[in-house]
Order: sequence, then structure tokens, then C-alpha cells
Amino acid sequence: MVVETKIEPPHPIPYPESPILRQLYRTPILLYRLGLGKLFGKYVMIISTIGRKSGQVRRTPIEYHRAGETIYAISGFEKAPDWYQNLKAHPYVTLQTNQGTHAMLARRPETTEEWQAVLDYLKASPVPTLATPDLVQHLDDPEVQAQIRDWPVVLFEPTGEPCPEPLTADLFWALPLILLALAFEITFWWLISRKK
Repeated sequence: MVVETKIEPPHPIPYPESPILRQLYRTPILLYRLGLGKLFGKYVMIISTIGRKSGQVRRTPIEYHRAGETIYAISGFEKAPDWYQNLKAHPYVTLQTNQGTHAMLARRPETTEEWQAVLDYLKASPVPTLATPDLVQHLDDPEVQAQIRDWPVVLFEPTGEPCPEPLTADLFWALPLILLALAFEITFWWLISRKK
């Protein structure tokens, strides 16, 4: 494969300019707060960073890949997302996955093994496979690999340093009420359909 254009990180959905879309992207935070993080936390984690301007804890859901105790993430929206800018200013972060809460240090991959883990991430993730299948087929190309090394890729490794407070499941109490309301809704529409 001859690389003629710059290869961008996979981003099947454009960066959300609309405040409504931004809130929709944050839906996993609500699900974690409801105590449902273990259900989908294998693919989406919550990252808690310190805001580079505000100094306040900021939380964002992002896709990730695990290789042993190390976690990898790629900013699909180039370097624009706040979480990426925040961790450049404050690299100590808290991650929440289906395996629990982790105090981590963020940094760029450096070794050949770490960059190989990034390639494994791109092969395993459904996002690149769906958004850029041609890229996934050419990950062994040295020119493609050279461009990937310029992407906003971050690895997170365990640390004993203080990190931001994790997100808590403070809405766990609401889950039974939501399920009960859903059951009533289904029952109501089922009874209506039987009368027709």
C-alpha cells in the first residue's frame, strides 16, 4: 500500500459541535451513575481528569483497549477533545472500567511493544473495522505505522500518586424506579394493543 494522504484516527461520528449531541455522547456517564458500568465497561471507560483551566474534576466516556495492566486510548477527534488536552496538563487520571476503578498515569507509547499494542487495539476494536476497514487491512505497512505514531494515542499505567475522585453510582437507587416505569409502559401498550 502506498500512503498518499494523511491517515486520520478512526472517527465514524463527527466531533459534536451541538450541545445536544455533546450531552448524548455523555450517556455512558449516566449509565455508570445508575450502577450499570459493568454491563458495557468492557469497551467504554469513564476517565476523570483535572480540567486544565478550571482545576475541577472532569469526566468523559471513551473507548479503550486493555493489554495486561496497561490501558490504551486513541482520540478519534484528533487533539480537540478536552479530556486529551486536560491529561496533557495533568497526567494523573482515574479510569473506571468493567474491572473497577484504577489510578493511572497517562503518557504516550514509547517502546515497540507499546506501539504493537496500539496496532492490536486497532485490529480488535469495532470502531476502526467499521469506520476505516482499509486502514485495518494495512496495519502491517511501515508507512501506515509511521503515521499512526503521530496520532493522539495515550497509554495509562497504574500509579500510586493521588488522582481525581472517581465517579460514584449515586443514582443506583433510581434504577428500580426506572425498571418499574418501563414495565408499566410495556404493560400499558400491551393492554392497548389487545383491545384493538
